[in-house]
Amino acid sequence: MKKRIHPFWLGLSLLLCAAALGLCVFAGSGGSLALRPEGDPQDTVQSFFTELFAGDYSAAYARLADYSSLGLEHEPGGDSSRTLYRALRESYAFSLVGDCDVHKLSASQRVRLRYLDLKAVEAEIAAQVEGIAEELVDTHSAAEIYDDEGGYLVSFTDEVYSAALNRVLRSASGYCVETELELRLSYLDGAWRLHSSPALFGALLGGI
Repeated sequence: MKKRIHPFWLGLSLLLCAAALGLCVFAGSGGSLALRPEGDPQDTVQSFFTELFAGDYSAAYARLADYSSLGLEHEPGGDSSRTLYRALRESYAFSLVGDCDVHKLSASQRVRLRYLDLKAVEAEIAAQVEGIAEELVDTHSAAEIYDDEGGYLVSFTDEVYSAALNRVLRSASGYCVETELELRLSYLDGAWRLHSSPALFGALLGGI
């Protein structure tokens, strides 16, 4: 004799199966609901550059997705190198271009960035050092200029370079350039975070 399933138990089992199936479907789509991005990625870009250019490096770096530091907080050694690096940092300016393009957990934003073109500065320094050396020769003794083999002393060449650098930087604005960058962002750990790029690195390092 075949046993029959009571309609009540049959209905209950179907209901439980449907509920379990519904939970599976919900679980599969729940990730996108839980990770629905909050905030404006454009604010992240704005804050990153504002903080970076103000010297608040820890706050700026916290907005990056892929680096804990860009090394910009460390000044190079040597008086002339520090002078040039400080001029570079003072030259920075930025503006956002257009709206932010957001697609689910990714976004992109175009930025116009101004910086001191260090290649142009170095080229101008190279063009001026010979003339400046000739000027300084007239104001120094031979012992302050030449070594035992008749070449320039390192201290003298450093002085010439420093004088050329300071002269060029008096018109530093004339050596500034602008570039447009397209920056990517991702929504990570509950916040929009910025991805670095070679183009961004290059601009922040004066085009080197």
